[in-house]
Amino acid sequence: MRVQPEQLYAEMMQAIAEKHMQPNKTDMVESCFWIASKYWELLKKNIDKSFFEYEGKEINFFRNIKPKFTSQIQFYTMLAEVMLFVPEESDLQLLFWKNEQKRYRRFCERNKEFVEYYESRSFYLDSIYFIRVKPDWVPPQQLASYDSDKKFCSSHDHLVRGLLAHKLYFEYVKEKLSLISKTQ
Repeated sequence: MRVQPEQLYAEMMQAIAEKHMQPNKTDMVESCFWIASKYWELLKKNIDKSFFEYEGKEINFFRNIKPKFTSQIQFYTMLAEVMLFVPEESDLQLLFWKNEQKRYRRFCERNKEFVEYYESRSFYLDSIYFIRVKPDWVPPQQLASYDSDKKFCSSHDHLVRGLLAHKLYFEYVKEKLSLISKTQ
């Protein structure tokens, strides 16, 4: 029996929420990454040929469903990377996190045209941006390992994933800055 994407997403987010209770943040980030990866693989296994039978369903998958899963993977990858570089000294931490706060803005500036299109809830380019790529498609940049199966790629879904992941990261950084300002 096939599990609906919404159910898989809810289960994934519940499992991630439970891991957020772990005291060791490195273990928590790693666990959440693997949970998101597992659920992305489960989603792919639950998608059959009929799922892409109609253009509207295909567009919905790449515009809305897939990025919910893959953005979690990217977000926890970003957290794992940043945890390696957070300075020990509290005054340097403030400067570090303020600099990290700019990451979201830089992403939006780099992808301005697409971000404006996506966030305006426009649909006129969806049949270009969110339809599966052809087998001979060459991506403009190297795809993430979890996103390299061309049967599950459109030309722009990686940008939705990136936008959602950067939004999550921005909120995480704001929380870090708030905690630092309360302790100073």
